[in-house]
Amino acid sequence: MNSLKIKVTITYLVIVAFTVLTHYILYVSGTTKIVDYKIYDIAQQIIGSFEEEKGESHVVIVDIDEKSINALGQWPWPRIVLAEAVDKIDSYSPSAIGLDLIFPEKDRTSPSQIISFYKDFFNIVSSITGINLNLQDNDKIFASSLKETQSTLGIYLSSEHISNNNSNIFKSIDIDLAKFDIRESKYMTLNTEVIRNATDNFGFLNATIDEDGILRRMPLFRSYNTQYIPTFSLATLLSIDPDLELTKEKSFEILGHKVKTDKHADVLLNYYSDEWYKKVSLIDVISGNIPQDMLMGKIVLIGSSAVGLHDQVTISGGKRVVGVSIHATLIDNLLGGSLLYQPDSYAYVNVLISLFLSLLFFFLLVKKYNKMILVLFVGALISSMTLYMYQLINGVNISIGYFLFPYHIHFFIIGLAYIVIDTYERKAFSEELNRSHVALLDSMVHVAEVHDIETGAHIIRTKKYIKHLATYMYEKGMYKDELSYETIEMMYRTAPLHDLGKVGIEDAILKKNGRLTALEYEVMKTHADLGKHIINNAISSYKANDFFVMARNIAHYHHEKWDGSGYPEGLSGHDIPLEARFMALSDVYDALVSKRVYKEPFSYERTIDIIVDGKGKHFDPVMVEAFLEIQDEFKSIAENYKDNMYS
Repeated sequence: MNSLKIKVTITYLVIVAFTVLTHYILYVSGTTKIVDYKIYDIAQQIIGSFEEEKGESHVVIVDIDEKSINALGQWPWPRIVLAEAVDKIDSYSPSAIGLDLIFPEKDRTSPSQIISFYKDFFNIVSSITGINLNLQDNDKIFASSLKETQSTLGIYLSSEHISNNNSNIFKSIDIDLAKFDIRESKYMTLNTEVIRNATDNFGFLNATIDEDGILRRMPLFRSYNTQYIPTFSLATLLSIDPDLELTKEKSFEILGHKVKTDKHADVLLNYYSDEWYKKVSLIDVISGNIPQDMLMGKIVLIGSSAVGLHDQVTISGGKRVVGVSIHATLIDNLLGGSLLYQPDSYAYVNVLISLFLSLLFFFLLVKKYNKMILVLFVGALISSMTLYMYQLINGVNISIGYFLFPYHIHFFIIGLAYIVIDTYERKAFSEELNRSHVALLDSMVHVAEVHDIETGAHIIRTKKYIKHLATYMYEKGMYKDELSYETIEMMYRTAPLHDLGKVGIEDAILKKNGRLTALEYEVMKTHADLGKHIINNAISSYKANDFFVMARNIAHYHHEKWDGSGYPEGLSGHDIPLEARFMALSDVYDALVSKRVYKEPFSYERTIDIIVDGKGKHFDPVMVEAFLEIQDEFKSIAENYKDNMYS
């Protein structure tokens, strides 16, 4: 196994290890969870835009709204007002009443509390006459209404110390929830003792806010002091029928409806449009300004939408809703069979599927099965989203974000990594191919060399002349738009082909021991066209590229002259390809300083004079000026690479 294969194999192993590691990191990271939340939100909005709501709400919200605040004064009102509201609601024969409110402090508007206040703070003993003793304590009046109606009250559970009412007077859920990982609360905020003694129906009001600040789910239960407490909406339903059963499938049955939850006993809420929720202002209820049957048989929740009470949460889509609407949603979801749940195992399963497909994708990349890659990507995307939407419509969130997020990340990363690897391999292949080209060119040159007794070290010297002259001019900023290190290297590699066409010249002319006749010279001149045709045949067998084009230009045009008097095309000035102009100067210089069958070598001084005389006639004038700057390097090359010496 060569070093390239070892490097590639190590790279592949690193990518596989990286894929496994990052899948694990993404699984445990909060980022994937947030992405999964956002996909769920978008899917819910899409489904909601097509779904038609059926029936009507089982809940009516009696709203402590701005209208009620304006009519009855600032909050909190005397609880005798709330007692009146509860009694009035009860007169409409609802199936249950729940108050999305907490009353942790005594009502200071009670006559008895007013008397105590003046005595405690001002040491004034006073009395309020004309008020029946039964009306002296608003909390007792309110508690009496709660007891008569068996209303459900709210409490607040927290992991942070707000108010610790260590009381066990409320009724705990009498079922075994040990199979669930119920969230535990250390602290509790309760109603005043008088109010909480009025009813056994309590439920916690707070919900579970996801990491991105969105309320999507509700826990059905929380624990406090080893007791299980239901959420407020569930507690309200239990006030109708306290029979709550836990099935073997870790689901609950209440009022004939089955509810599936995750390991925390959480359910995902399925929000409705604003028109679904039935609301009525509390002041209209107290005033009797509602239809007689509006509350009949309904579950009535008393809550507040008044701006000053700040009882609002953010739900999917960034919409703000009041807290009581959350509990109304849970009740309607449960009774309407539209609650959703998120199985705990799907996140783990989706990450494993993503890992498998990511590795499969990498395997297909390595094998260059490009069509299969497209089928894999599109198929996985379409099938996963189709299954996700189908399951979501049927009440199950399969946590598709745990598949899509790492899969798409790795599709991009592995694709990028493979591009790097493929580029490296292509570069290595290109270098190998280039070496093959050079070897092939050397073979072709040797054919010409065997045929032409004057070729020999001439090939070596001329390509070195070109490289030194072109490099000097490039570094001095001459012909900067045409020259580059890559172009110079290509000229160096293709220069040996300048006399390739001589293989087509008969030996009698090519190896003649003396000067050529005019007719023989005309035949010799055809080597420029022959060289072009040989390289054109190579191009037609493959395709034109910069390497072949440059080789053809050098072979075909290196006898052209700046003033247009050269051959075979009679080109002049900049119409002559730059590489051919380099070759022309280098070829003439070497011919002058070298011994030929028909002449002795010229001195370097005379050679310089001839080239200077040819400035603007035979040679590119800019090139001649550059040549004069480095003529010593030309001389050194000519001295170091005599005939029959190769490098």
